[in-house]
Amino acid sequence: MLNIILRNVLIISTTLTLSTFASAQTTYTNIGGITFGSDGSTASTIGGTTFITNSDGSSAAAQKIGGTTFITNSDGTSATAQKVGETTFINSSAGITSTISKVGNTKFVNSSDGTSSTINKVGNTTFINSSTGSTTTIQEIGNILFTNSTE
Repeated sequence: MLNIILRNVLIISTTLTLSTFASAQTTYTNIGGITFGSDGSTASTIGGTTFITNSDGSSAAAQKIGGTTFITNSDGTSATAQKVGETTFINSSAGITSTISKVGNTKFVNSSDGTSSTINKVGNTTFINSSTGSTTTIQEIGNILFTNSTE
């Protein structure tokens, strides 16, 4: 559950923050419980807390307590994520709230800043389309995730 929420938060963050004409490809490999990104990022879980270090040196920690996941970022912002039925509610200290609702095989992401996305998984490939015009493809092969983002 925590991995799903963290992946959704990561997907939303990546999708909603891509700049105009951005293009990026990152590969993630899981070795011994630690995920390494080709961009220099890492993620590992110790106990019930997941620690994420980004390639720019920023970091985040996520901890699930009961049905709520608490996320704290090194820039001082934080968020909570809570799944109720097929809907996940995310509240950010930056004042942005988002919902992720699943209908059939499609997830719909709507944020209070007016942006939205759709997420579809077909086989081992996830397709994300954002209202900002960006697209992201994530393909899982073995213990490696391949991502491509464009706008």
